Amino acid sequence: MLSHADNEALVRVGPGSKMGNVIRRFWLPALLESELPDNDGKPVRIRLMGEDLVAFRDSLGRIGLLEEACPHRGASLALGANEECGLRCIFHGWKFDVSGQCLDTPTEPEGVQLAKHMRAKAYPTHVAGGMIWAYMGPPELKPEFPNFPFLSLPEGHSVPFKILEDCNYAQAVEGTVDSAHVGILHRESPWTHEAKYSHEKDLRPKLEVEFTNYGLRYAAIRKLDDGNAHVRITQCILPFWTMIPPFGFGPMRERRLINAFVPRDDTSTWHIQWFFDETQPIDVAARIKEGGLDLDENFRKARNLDNWYLQDRDMMKSVNLSGLVGAITQDHAVCETQGPILDRTKEHLGRSDMAVVAWRRLMLKAARDLESGIEPVGARGGVDWTLVMSETIVHEPSEHWKQREPLAESLQVPASAG
Repeated sequence: MLSHADNEALVRVGPGSKMGNVIRRFWLPALLESELPDNDGKPVRIRLMGEDLVAFRDSLGRIGLLEEACPHRGASLALGANEECGLRCIFHGWKFDVSGQCLDTPTEPEGVQLAKHMRAKAYPTHVAGGMIWAYMGPPELKPEFPNFPFLSLPEGHSVPFKILEDCNYAQAVEGTVDSAHVGILHRESPWTHEAKYSHEKDLRPKLEVEFTNYGLRYAAIRKLDDGNAHVRITQCILPFWTMIPPFGFGPMRERRLINAFVPRDDTSTWHIQWFFDETQPIDVAARIKEGGLDLDENFRKARNLDNWYLQDRDMMKSVNLSGLVGAITQDHAVCETQGPILDRTKEHLGRSDMAVVAWRRLMLKAARDLESGIEPVGARGGVDWTLVMSETIVHEPSEHWKQREPLAESLQVPASAG
């Protein structure tokens, strides 16, 4: 369990908070590129890191991300007219470009230089992998953009999804930094039926955790019926990324998943997922079906806390353990029902929570270090992202998984999380 002080440090993300300062040192996936399809089109309101922002694409296709409140008298710039390379407030006509520079103050006397000295709060943006990204930290410390390989795969081979998760980002991350739950929560048969897959048969995986120069990674090792070891290697990239390994068998054996749990505010999260596969295009329709991704115009799930996720008790007796449709529904249900912010002082942890504890330690260390002037691991670049990959490995009992890992010769430099 965590102390109340550590839990508060972990979960609070607003401006000036300890963890908010850490997360703002990284580039954040903010909204789907498809949300801003047209030059001079409709602006989009977005809440990110506890701040209310407005995104727009100007006449030249450049992306602006501004504080929503007009710096004149606070009206929403999301109501504004998007034209001629700027967003014009409908209250008094003040106009701002993508950098936040005021271009026009039509209600002020002629010759007044107010516009020249007026700026709206603006954040740098970057477009990659079907997403619009934002950097919300100190301008002088803006890091290089993390060129994850999955962002530059051929069209259709890497597809982003965006889902609203009604809980704090930390418990959303911890839901995936947890291999032990897979054989229970995602079990594809009732509890009274014979288990189908290896991760459903061995419910007590042995965990091995390593700290790295980008966060941590861990291996979940299970025994197969033939005596071999089945190993799933998950990457946990600071501040909120989890790269989930492929199944390792069947037609989607090379399909991987990476999650970003971007704080919307203290009590809600933008769950951004990319499914990617170098060998074949992603079947988007199948992904929507298997994930239970029926979303409304605000990216909220049709199966949600308000309707108890449409849990089907009859399905629990004949189809799966949870009675819930879709892996996303299952993951969000257990995280959201912990409450908007989990009280970790009341937990009773076990050995299966080893990776969760390691991630917490790493994040809290990053917050302490930043207060001492030390930048978070991975924030300043220097990571070869081609070497950071999730894997599924099967090996004989006499071997160790690192002997079979494709990138074993290029392990990342360990970083202490004490």
